[in-house]
Parts: sequence; structure tokens; C-alpha cells
Amino acid sequence: MVMLMFKDVVTLIKTRRERTKGGGFKEVIDAQRDVFAGKQSAGRTEFYMAAQADLQVEKVFKIRIMDYQDERTLLNEGACYSIIRDYEKGDFVYLTCQKRLGGLDEVLS
Repeated sequence: MVMLMFKDVVTLIKTRRERTKGGGFKEVIDAQRDVFAGKQSAGRTEFYMAAQADLQVEKVFKIRIMDYQDERTLLNEGACYSIIRDYEKGDFVYLTCQKRLGGLDEVLS
């Protein structure tokens, strides 16, 4: 039996849209939680396919499928990422991420 150890901790953030008094909307953090993850570099194919869609893949994180609840934002080592793709393989989900230039403030603006 092979034991897989995740060395990294990521914070998964779920947001929701809330109506403002001015009639607009803003994003607010609904929930956030830490989970263990394995950090990987993006593969060549994934990197170039994302570039064709004007996306820039920075990292891929592998987490247990039971830990993922369709969050779209992730924090790791002080950097904020958008989850641009998630795909399941066996008992795991791979989160393909793009760094958010505005950090978490961009999510909440």
C-alpha cells in the first residue's frame, strides 16, 4: 500500500454575492477552511492550452475529493489564486490555479 503525504496546506475560500445599498453587488467570504494539498507545477500541455484561452496557469494543487466543495479561490503561502479548472481522478481532485494580481482584495471588491 502506497501512502500519499501532502506537505502543503491551502485555504479554500467560498464567496457569495451580496446586494449593496446602492443596488450593486459585492463578493463576501462565505466560508474558508484549511486542507492538506500536494503542490505541483502545471504540465506543458495544460500550460499552453490555458494560454490559448488567455489564462495563465501558475500551480496545480492535488487534494482529497472529500475536501473540495466547489470553492473558486485558494490561498497558499500568502498568494491568492483563482481556481480556473478542477478535475477528478480517483479519490483526488486537481485544482488548476491562476494567481490573482489583486490578491484577496480583488475577490472582495
